[in-house]
Amino acid sequence: MTGEHAAAAPFVPLSDFRAKLGESPVWSAKHNAIWWVDIAGRKLLRTDLSGVSQTWPTPEIPGFVQVIGGDVLVGMQSGIFQFTPSTATFEKHVSLPAHGQRFNDACTDAQGRIWAGTMDLENKRPNGTLYLYDPAQRTLEPQFVGFRTINGLAWDAANNRLFFSDSHPSVQTVWTSHPESSANKTVFARFDGLAGRPDGATLDTGGRYWIAGVGGAVLYRFAPDGQTFAQYSVPVASPTKPAFIGRAMVLTSFIDKVDGGRLAIWDKPPQESIAL
Repeated sequence: MTGEHAAAAPFVPLSDFRAKLGESPVWSAKHNAIWWVDIAGRKLLRTDLSGVSQTWPTPEIPGFVQVIGGDVLVGMQSGIFQFTPSTATFEKHVSLPAHGQRFNDACTDAQGRIWAGTMDLENKRPNGTLYLYDPAQRTLEPQFVGFRTINGLAWDAANNRLFFSDSHPSVQTVWTSHPESSANKTVFARFDGLAGRPDGATLDTGGRYWIAGVGGAVLYRFAPDGQTFAQYSVPVASPTKPAFIGRAMVLTSFIDKVDGGRLAIWDKPPQESIAL
């Protein structure tokens, strides 16, 4: 694995709200806005492209938000909930069978299913599980077990494969899997010697894997084979997850002494055009 080049990613603050631990940005065409969560602040957020944010308190610690059609689905401690903005209510769709855990990262595949990982609330035990949630059937099925801090989830539709990582300092590895044909996972990249630990991720239209180096003030863009990468410094100490919205990229982060915790935007990252 070799580095291609290093450059600066000129992210600027977008949101008027600062999260304690911003995570899980996802674009919703129906709402014409970005949904995201503040894990430590227990909030669900919706930010439009002018930067105005609406916030709602969550009944439990939120880990992710995904939008399927017009449905806003939030993974928390006891299960996956559907949020209704007009009434500001959360309805549980499926229960998490394990106690002392919460959902963390997630992504949606080409079939509209959610791949979502859990982690120990104290982040001490390797009992995290990667689940597959089918919203149509409301079924939650375990796929892989034994994670410390699951992250990096992204669906590669072109190659029918799933990306996922474990960002715990003792692991720091990204894997891929072809879940429809194999129950195995393959090492895609390791973060030994790289700045930051592997956190949230996304894919561009060229099949390149972008992942936040939390604690390292950096984003990495890996080639589809994982052998080469580009490195982009970011103006926040702990970026947590990037996401594309059209031609632009947004980024969540931990709060810090500068602009961390605010949803940030980079107008033209190097990638092919993506339609909203």
